[in-house]
Amino acid sequence: MRNLNLLFMLLILTSCASRPKLYPNQKLKSIGKEAAQKDIDRCIAEADEYLESSKGKKIAKGAGAGAAIGAAMGAVGGMFTGNMGRGLLRGGAIGAAGGGVAGALSPDEIKKRYVNQCLAEKGYQVLGWD
Repeated sequence: MRNLNLLFMLLILTSCASRPKLYPNQKLKSIGKEAAQKDIDRCIAEADEYLESSKGKKIAKGAGAGAAIGAAMGAVGGMFTGNMGRGLLRGGAIGAAGGGVAGALSPDEIKKRYVNQCLAEKGYQVLGWD
């Protein structure tokens, strides 16, 4: 029962996902909409597989950069208040949180570009995404 609920939720989320809209060029006209949808699905799956591992790395990289910048700012602030160590720790923690969140919330533009390129290599022209 639990697996059935999970599958149902996955289907709902997948059906609501943004998808590319294709220009009705010669390629689309020659193979039809159903075959084109299968090509879209393949390109989306390839993009997900390719980008899956780099997303976690991106968040970690953003957190690390944020921590370094925050720590430096905290140290400077700490020099003015007389407690440089405390400023360093606070700044580093705030910077890491901000950098990690910024990396996690960035738009999924890379995935769209990947899918657009994949479809272009197959002969399609992407008008946009819905």
